Amino acid sequence: MHAWFAGAFERCLELCDAVRARDAASRLNLMLLRARALLRLDSAAEALQVLSDACAVPAGSDESLTLRMLTGAAHVRAGEVERGLQILTDARRDADGAHSTIRSEIVLNVALAHYALRNLDAAEKSLRHVDTKSDIVYARALEYRGWIALTRADAEAATRLFVNALETLDRCRHYDRFLEANCIRALAHLAVDRLDRSTWSIVEERRARVDWSVNGLGQPNFWIAYCAATYALDVQGNVLRAAREARAAERGAPTAAARVQALCKRAAVARYAGEPLSATDHAEAAAELFATLKPPDLSGDDAIVPLVLAEQLANASLGDAARAALDTFSRYARKSSVLSMTHSPYTQAFHRLVEGAVSEAAGEKRAAIRRYREAFELYATHADVRRALDAALRLTRLSADRRAAEYAQAHARKLAPQSWMRKELEKSKTPAVKLTAVQREVLLLICRGKSNPEIGRLRKRSLHTIRNLVSRLFEIFEVSSREELAVECVRRGLYTPN
Repeated sequence: MHAWFAGAFERCLELCDAVRARDAASRLNLMLLRARALLRLDSAAEALQVLSDACAVPAGSDESLTLRMLTGAAHVRAGEVERGLQILTDARRDADGAHSTIRSEIVLNVALAHYALRNLDAAEKSLRHVDTKSDIVYARALEYRGWIALTRADAEAATRLFVNALETLDRCRHYDRFLEANCIRALAHLAVDRLDRSTWSIVEERRARVDWSVNGLGQPNFWIAYCAATYALDVQGNVLRAAREARAAERGAPTAAARVQALCKRAAVARYAGEPLSATDHAEAAAELFATLKPPDLSGDDAIVPLVLAEQLANASLGDAARAALDTFSRYARKSSVLSMTHSPYTQAFHRLVEGAVSEAAGEKRAAIRRYREAFELYATHADVRRALDAALRLTRLSADRRAAEYAQAHARKLAPQSWMRKELEKSKTPAVKLTAVQREVLLLICRGKSNPEIGRLRKRSLHTIRNLVSRLFEIFEVSSREELAVECVRRGLYTPN
């Protein structure tokens, strides 16, 4: 059991093989433990095979209920959700006289089945029936409620629930490293995207004390390193640390698809470090590795990798390859039946952002603006501040979007001065061309709401001359109306309204 609670699930399986059980009860308990370990390793088919070999168990006993519960859970994780839910529902009905922890664990798996069916209200209702005294099971219920909150794009509630799960775990008789690792992973995502320094400090403190060498923690370990690279690059502006974390993510990638994602992060770090050749090299390496994968087999967190790849290929001006990766995501992306970080409303927003990047790389400015605006609105609505800021910067680079410009101004101050996004915003305030003194005076009067005739009288110039000056300013700032021109001046810091 020590290996189980430590998250060393393969070691747990090895020890199960090494034990020579002398009686039927011991053999059954080993079989149940083996099935649990296989489920943690996402080997649902093998778990079902192990459970089907179980000997006859007295009906109504705790062992019988556990067997049925694990069988139902295995069917859910294998994608046979309706069948699994029926088995779990029947087990719950027969569990009135069972130990409270077993009843709570059955309820927990019923909730997971409802979640897989995206029946979030039923999942939430089921989790509220988990006994607060059921030790680790109650901590897991809090974790699951955190995932449900994430799916609902309620980042504040999700953060609170994951923190509560960790605090509850600290008080448990046993310590489940797998649960802790997944909560840290979720909090890492939330801290990065909300620019939440206090939550990030929790992530760093918890991360430092976990033994990440055990095999069962590979996936959360990868994601935490990936988030750490993002936090260092986007929030702190620490390019060297970002490069080290991205390299650690690549080294610890649990799948080939995850390694593609890590290479993409290394490309992003190189690009913002001012090394475009290195960035392109990493992006091309990611594309070459992705070409060896089978897109229909991508599931869970790996399903989002084609989008991540498309974004970096677009950033490297590899437009055709970026379009192909984007099409791959659209064609093969499917939701996971279990709790997943990459299947939430945020995925839709990221899809729009990447579509914008691909359109921009292809020179399709209007399409890029439309997609960036959709991404910005989605991210801002769901309080994903970092990505909303990213979309806002892209949008204001191509258009005079007042709301995006104001959002960027308001939230960039949360970043360190050396952050690339902070620098991008500061750079955008400076006009790309020099203006003459007359152009500056006319620009100021336009921002103050003066009409062409009013400007002509104030400047003592003909209406024809003023029209030509205004037309030239439209060309310089790439706008088509006086309102857009005023917004662009505010965005660039050329005019500050009272």
